[in-house]
Amino acid sequence: MNAPHSASPAPGSDPARIGPLLRLAQRRAARTFTEALRPLGIEGRHYGVLLNLAGHGALSQRQLIDLTGSDKSSMVRTVDDLEARGLAVRRPSPADRRAHAVEMTEEGETLFTEASRVADEVGDRLLDCLDEDDRELLCALLERFVRGSGT
Repeated sequence: MNAPHSASPAPGSDPARIGPLLRLAQRRAARTFTEALRPLGIEGRHYGVLLNLAGHGALSQRQLIDLTGSDKSSMVRTVDDLEARGLAVRRPSPADRRAHAVEMTEEGETLFTEASRVADEVGDRLLDCLDEDDRELLCALLERFVRGSGT
C-alpha cells in the first residue's frame, strides 16, 4: 500500500502540471491565431515558414524543419502550399546542389506584412490578462524553457 502524500504542493508549483498547461496554452493560441489568419488564406504553419524566411532569407527545407519543429512531410506540404499560392519558391541551393532553398516571393512579403499585423493583434489579445512586466517575463521564461538546460 502506498503512503499518502503528507503535504500537497502549492497550486502553482506542481511540476507535473507543466505539460498539460503548455498543451492547453498552445491549443488556445493556435485556435485563436488560425481563426485570425483565415481571411488571409493561410494557417499558422504557413506563417511560421514565412516568419523564418523573412528573418533569415532563403533556407533549405531541412533548416525550416529545424527552425519550426516540423517534420519532413509536413514541411513539404507547407512549402507546396506556399508555392501554389505564389508566396514562396524553391530554387537550387547555391551551397548544396542536392538541396533546394526556399525563398519568399514579393507576394509572400506583402502577405507576410499583413499576417504579422494579425499576429501582433492576436498576441495582444492572448496576453491581455497580463500586464507589460508579466508579458515580458512570460516570453523570457518560455524562451529559456525552449532552449533548455543544455544550451
